[in-house]
Amino acid sequence: MSSWPISLQQKLNTAAFQLQYGITSIRSENEVGPAKVRSRATDGVDVYTCSILLDYDEQATFETFYKTTLNNGVNVFQFDDPFTGSPVDFRFKSAPAITPIGGRTFQLTMSWEKMP
Repeated sequence: MSSWPISLQQKLNTAAFQLQYGITSIRSENEVGPAKVRSRATDGVDVYTCSILLDYDEQATFETFYKTTLNNGVNVFQFDDPFTGSPVDFRFKSAPAITPIGGRTFQLTMSWEKMP
């Protein structure tokens, strides 16, 4: 398994960070009364929406990591959990987006799935 490149930012930007817990239940509507809710799984797939800053040269490092090392985001990688600091396995949920901020600085926005 690959680790997040050490030459890239190691802490996620707090302004764009969002954690959505995975769904572990199923809801069934009834003709009368409240919906019936039951457990479907013991652990859901949590989704992290996050961003980091890149300079012009770091963009090439990220592109190689994403396209080659992770096979366009298919393979799993390790990154330190933003809450605990311990290594966690992640996979890209969707393709990342790079937005210019100014000069040689870009914002890389990503969506990751925390592997159960």
